Amino acid sequence: MGLATNAQSAMTSPDSAAPVRLAVFDFDNTLIDNQTGVIFTRYLLDKGYVSHLTVAKVIGWGAKYFVRLPVDQNKVREYIFSELTYLTPAELEVLAQDFHDTVLIRHYRQDALREVEKLKRRGLTTLVASATFQEIVDDVAGYLGLDGAVGTVMAVDSTGHYTGKVASEVVQGEGKLNAITRWADEHIGAGRWELAYAFGDHHSDIETLDAAKHPAAVNPCFSLWRHAKAESMPILHWR
Repeated sequence: MGLATNAQSAMTSPDSAAPVRLAVFDFDNTLIDNQTGVIFTRYLLDKGYVSHLTVAKVIGWGAKYFVRLPVDQNKVREYIFSELTYLTPAELEVLAQDFHDTVLIRHYRQDALREVEKLKRRGLTTLVASATFQEIVDDVAGYLGLDGAVGTVMAVDSTGHYTGKVASEVVQGEGKLNAITRWADEHIGAGRWELAYAFGDHHSDIETLDAAKHPAAVNPCFSLWRHAKAESMPILHWR
């Protein structure tokens, strides 16, 4: 996805002393009021792409994750994609667009949309960073007019079809901060940007929030709420 005007102008002004200010938004339960993995799996079930067994596995994984039991971050994504190996990325992009336009669009938080527009007007470069699939966050960035998107990338084989495996690290925890850094270094330039604002709801967002000049915990889970209190981090209640 290309950069919008803010980041493009910064990239063509190498002598500018001021770093490009980046605002990063988590997606699940931050920009939207739900978990993408759950509703995407239901969507795939309704369309006949996955089985009830896969849905049960995803729900069981989610229950463990919710209570902070040890879980394999790759596994839940591979549950879903193990049934999508006959698809190509182009075919999944069509499916993801339909999912966004018919399902996700109903879940955006109005307060989140207002914050996105406010920071865009102030000239910040805006990015969505999420553990959900790259194809989905690409649609999110396009819909909201963001400068970019980083999500979890699934592997593709030599025939151009999905293997069912995660291609690299899941975009959560330290992996999310790594992905943000790679994106900004590539599109803006190493040493030419700063993480000015970050918004997240979950303890897996702590690394990104702690790296930001102006972090905010949005409708936080208990562990993030406790961390935000300890760090005097603003706590926002978006609707």
